Amino acid sequence: MDTVDKAKAAMGGFERFISNLPGIKGYREKELRREADKQVRDTLARALEKRRSTITALQGELLSAGGLLWLDDIERVVGRLQLLIDRIKTAAYGYAGFFDAQRIKEAELERLAQFDQALFEELPKLDEAIAGLEKAVQANEGLKEAIKAVGDLLAGLNETFGRRIEILRGAE
Repeated sequence: MDTVDKAKAAMGGFERFISNLPGIKGYREKELRREADKQVRDTLARALEKRRSTITALQGELLSAGGLLWLDDIERVVGRLQLLIDRIKTAAYGYAGFFDAQRIKEAELERLAQFDQALFEELPKLDEAIAGLEKAVQANEGLKEAIKAVGDLLAGLNETFGRRIEILRGAE
């Protein structure tokens, strides 16, 4: 059951009745899709914030171990991750009000939801790269490669997320 189906199942009797009225049904389903997309993005942002905390802790460990040489590199990685988090939190979610001239079709809303959901599939790769960074910090070797691996992955995620707007532009 996807997030839209879960939202429909959670509706009360009166809300279900209103949602099935002619002219309201399609609008309500779009609103549910928009809300589901927002929830997916909020969940993704929270998951990424946990990973940022992990990297920040590793940054502290590295600093304690005398790794001043790598401080700027780690800071750039944290900055890339924070940028991605901020972009996800503030991303447009296909909103078009009931009386707006521009209409976002359900197909575009579904593509947005699929796009955002696909970003979740990248989290294991990020976790693996962060684990590699953690091992490098603890061993105090291979730091350059480990930092680059996390940074490159985050750059790719930021670039991928940047293509999300193309879905909305296709609706114009």
